[in-house]
Amino acid sequence: MHPIDLPALPFGLWYDDGDRDHVLHRSGVTGYHRDHVVLHEICHMLARHNTVRAFTFEDLVENAARNRFDTRQEEVAELFASRVLRTVGLRRPMDEVERRASEVFGAV
Repeated sequence: MHPIDLPALPFGLWYDDGDRDHVLHRSGVTGYHRDHVVLHEICHMLARHNTVRAFTFEDLVENAARNRFDTRQEEVAELFASRVLRTVGLRRPMDEVERRASEVFGAV
């Protein structure tokens, strides 16, 4: 897990350096949103989405900036993160921001 702020990156990114997996997330993202971003990336890791060992970190940044990743894989990762959080959310209280977002946008 690596909190990082790079303007060209989306909110999160997973990559395998050949030795271990890395999940990067924007350091300013907290609470429910951070959890969602991290779970989204963990889904990519578990499903081995976009696994190309020749990728360097710079290649991943470029691909992320151009949004060239598979849409179906993104849908699967979003669904996974949402379902995990919905299940876990039943067991943990929401903070004030999450509570207000839930009121505005519907059940979290």
